[in-house]
Amino acid sequence: MMRACSLVRSSLPIVLLAIGDRTALGQSPERGFFVGYETLEMAMNEFKNFAGEVGFRLSPKHQLRLTVMEVDLTERHLASKWESFAVDGPNVEGYFQGYEANVDRFFNGNWYVSGAVGYYKDSYRHTQLDQSLENKTFTLGSGIGYTRSRLLGIRGLYVNVNMPVRYYFNPIRETKWGETTIKPHVVVNNLWVFAGFKP
Repeated sequence: MMRACSLVRSSLPIVLLAIGDRTALGQSPERGFFVGYETLEMAMNEFKNFAGEVGFRLSPKHQLRLTVMEVDLTERHLASKWESFAVDGPNVEGYFQGYEANVDRFFNGNWYVSGAVGYYKDSYRHTQLDQSLENKTFTLGSGIGYTRSRLLGIRGLYVNVNMPVRYYFNPIRETKWGETTIKPHVVVNNLWVFAGFKP
């Protein structure tokens, strides 16, 4: 998996802070809509464009979510071994567009597993050479997550920490541009932290 180790290492303190204790306090099993803004991917890319989620809690055990990712990827983020490591080398910027429908099943308090289908478009551009790449694909994936309501004791405020892993039906093959390499995208994972409102 392309980004698993690097994302876990860089984001573990944020995840532990968001999770807090392991009790079910703060769980919100009531039916209803929620909407959130993704903070981790956006922070790593200087908050360029938009990423978020909207969903509906069907029951104490099930919820539906739609994640929307439209992120301008910085050269620093793409080449960082602690964040993305999608590119080995300098001078490449990108754009990450994804739409993913998730079905979540809660299994232990606020913890859940999910299944997902999605559509992703990845674009990369060399800033000095006349080289670019665009890839569109449908995806199938799963993930694990943790959500907590009444964050910091504030009614309606929630956090959702989600680690999805997805398979690209149309993968990106390893691509070399001069001394820079676009790494393969076949099985791709992320770590996302959503913060938002749940009535």
